[in-house]
Amino acid sequence: MKTDLFRFLQHRSEIKLNRKVFVFIVCLVISFFSWLQINLSKNHVDTIPVKIDFVNLPKARFGVSKISDTLLVEVEANGYGLLKYKIKDISIDFKKLKRDDNSGSYYFLPNNFTKTIAKHMGENFKVLRAITDTLQFNTAH
Repeated sequence: MKTDLFRFLQHRSEIKLNRKVFVFIVCLVISFFSWLQINLSKNHVDTIPVKIDFVNLPKARFGVSKISDTLLVEVEANGYGLLKYKIKDISIDFKKLKRDDNSGSYYFLPNNFTKTIAKHMGENFKVLRAITDTLQFNTAH
């Protein structure tokens, strides 16, 4: 019980590709790659993850020497830069964290460090803002 599709596939060597169809497919492929080239060369605004490592933490307060957190950052870059992007590790010194005197916890304001983050990301990226406005760390009391 052979279907028409089976018969068609069995005799495909006898079928010649129409010249107009072939030219159309070639033009379609060329136009796709041209469109891709144009769009990748434009600047795009996108949200990407950045790994923040807080170093030089006092072990008496935190019990560890390093705390890591992932931060979402809104950047402007061309499409090629966004395609090649890998998560960057950015080290921030504990001394740059601010302390809340009422609760005793420490906090980090990423939007104050956009230039530092941009410097680690490279010249193709312009950091617009950090999505998370505050990272807070409680001491181990």
